[in-house]
Amino acid sequence: MRYHRLAVEGGRNLPREGPALILPKHCAYRDILVEGVLLYRITRRYANYVMKVGLWGILEWSGGIKVERPKDIRRIADREQRRAEIQRARVANQRMQDYLDGLYQYGELVVSHPEGTRCRDGLGPLQKGVVEHLVQAEERLGVRVPLIPIGLEYDSYARPGARVYFRVDEPLYADSFANTNELMDHLSNRLRMLSGLA
Repeated sequence: MRYHRLAVEGGRNLPREGPALILPKHCAYRDILVEGVLLYRITRRYANYVMKVGLWGILEWSGGIKVERPKDIRRIADREQRRAEIQRARVANQRMQDYLDGLYQYGELVVSHPEGTRCRDGLGPLQKGVVEHLVQAEERLGVRVPLIPIGLEYDSYARPGARVYFRVDEPLYADSFANTNELMDHLSNRLRMLSGLA
């Protein structure tokens, strides 16, 4: 990454082996490139990215796992077409979840931006679908997968040579929380702090 200067804090918290669900703040499209470069530099591992349908093919080729978002389907005006798309999306998303199960079983890194979209100025509301799936997968598969919050903070999006802070928090484990809502609240607070928003 020559456009930005990358500053890493907490890189030791990224696992060199075994599965993990990595949950970074999402500021801009380039986050995926920054994350990929730094994850590889630190761990010598490639990651698999959960991403919305409709993103560029190159992102899918580099480890993208497409998810059908309900909010994208709700925009379809024709009622019958919308129903058909909802059914197709359910099947596609079940396949995606089965694929994620396999990634966790084989010890792979999965990256999902919990905001579900880019939010430059602040932290957007967190989507808990991927975290809920992980909790269910842990029970089904008998695995324990760390969730790793990562804060991203850009000094400038436009200025060449501007610094990007990549702050990796200590791993969280779903079984350390009473329920998913408590975990999501904690994750939201950590992402705010790590991204310089608190």
